[in-house]
Order: sequence, then structure tokens, then C-alpha cells
Amino acid sequence: MEIQEIQLIPLGSLMISPFNVRKTIGDLTGLRSSIKSQGLLQPVIVRPIKDRFEIVVGQRRFLACKDLGWTHIPAIVKELSDRESLILSLTENVQQETLDPIERAEGVKTLVDDLKRDMSPMEAVERITALLGKSESTIYDWLRILKTTEAVKVMVRRKELPMETAARVATVPNEKQEELARFIIEEKLSASEAAKVIKFAREKPSESVRKVATKMLEEIEEYSVTVSFPGSLYSSLIEFAQGRRLTVQEVIRRAVKKYLRL
Repeated sequence: MEIQEIQLIPLGSLMISPFNVRKTIGDLTGLRSSIKSQGLLQPVIVRPIKDRFEIVVGQRRFLACKDLGWTHIPAIVKELSDRESLILSLTENVQQETLDPIERAEGVKTLVDDLKRDMSPMEAVERITALLGKSESTIYDWLRILKTTEAVKVMVRRKELPMETAARVATVPNEKQEELARFIIEEKLSASEAAKVIKFAREKPSESVRKVATKMLEEIEEYSVTVSFPGSLYSSLIEFAQGRRLTVQEVIRRAVKKYLRL
């Protein structure tokens, strides 16, 4: 196991790396409180640049310590190239799940663009899947959401629209994306329901997404179904519904919609 020496670096000699994939800082209150009471449990990672140091990993920790009035910060110093700096920043943040989906996607795209100087785009994606431990389909979904409009990106950042659904929304024309995304959110569509509506939007680009999709959903609502269940099966159905925070009627409605291939 490699033993890495920790040094105390003056805060005044640190600067944010342009290869840091984190762009939004967020609220530092909790982090400041933790550092104040317990100290800095994990040193930042920096690389030397002339007579200063760039922060590769630990930007939020650096800013929290600065707010607390620290003059020095524990750091691990690494000799890193620009590409190595980007890779380390991206992998650390992805592993810790500290990035919002758009920051993560932008970091991956920056790395893909850099790797494409030495290899094909497909090889670049394969390299990133190995680095991050993610499937190729996941990496392509991350890249695809960058093709959505700014309004849709905001919905993704707010976690109103799942990343997988946003990647599908990116496949429709820009002028349809916001309407489509808002419809999916407002109607609380499942991933499979959203996929059907998105497919429709691609196939019928001249039609209003909201108008036609709403009509499709209303047609399903017109079905009146009387179902008799044995006691044990009905109990299982109730348990299934409660586990997903749905009513029994909603479970049956979704089952009918799936059967009708909406």
C-alpha cells in the first residue's frame, strides 16, 4: 500500500484547478460545523504549479477551512498532468456522489474530448467506463443529457427529472423538450410511461405533446374494471401498493396501462 505524505500547505498558496469538475459549491454550513468540531478528517489533494498549488480534490473543504480562519490545510501533494488532474477530480467526485448530474456529465465530456486526441470516441468511452466503474450505456446517457435545453437541465439539477428520462428527452427536438419534461413531471409518469410518451413525441413532431399525451392518459382512465381477488392475493396487492406509496387503484391503473402498451 502506498503511503502518502501529508503536508501543511498555506491557504494563500492554493488556487482552484481549472480541471476541477465541481462548479457549484452549495451550502458549506454543515461542513464548516463538522470541521470545527472534529477537524479535517480527509486532506485535500493538490498539485504543484510553479510556486503555488492547484486544488485537484477538496475544493469545498478548502473553502470551509478558509471561512473558519485557518491559515494552513493538510494536503497530499501529487505530480499530475492536466489529464491526470481531470481524471482524479472526476473519479473522486463520482465515487463520492457529490456532483449534480450536469456537472458529472460535463466532466465526462471534457475527459472524452481530451482522450479523443489519442484514441477513437468509442475507445475514449471504454476507457472512462473502466475508470469510473460504470456501464457504457450509463456514460452515453450522461453525455446525452448535455443535449437538452437549459430549462430541462435545471429540472435535472433539481432532481425533478430522472437522469435516464432526461437522456431520452434529449432525443426530441429542442422546441419540444421543455413541454415534454414538464408533462412527465406533472403527470408523475413512471420511467416506462415516460419512454412511451417520448417515443410518441419523436414520431409525431408536429403534434402537441401535452394535448395528445393527456388524451391518451384520459382514455385509459375511462376503462372501468371490476376485479375480484382471493383474500391472500388482495393482501399481497395492498402490501405491494403500500411499499411503493401507491393506492391499490393506482397499481391496477398502471397495470392496465402497461397491458395496453401506453
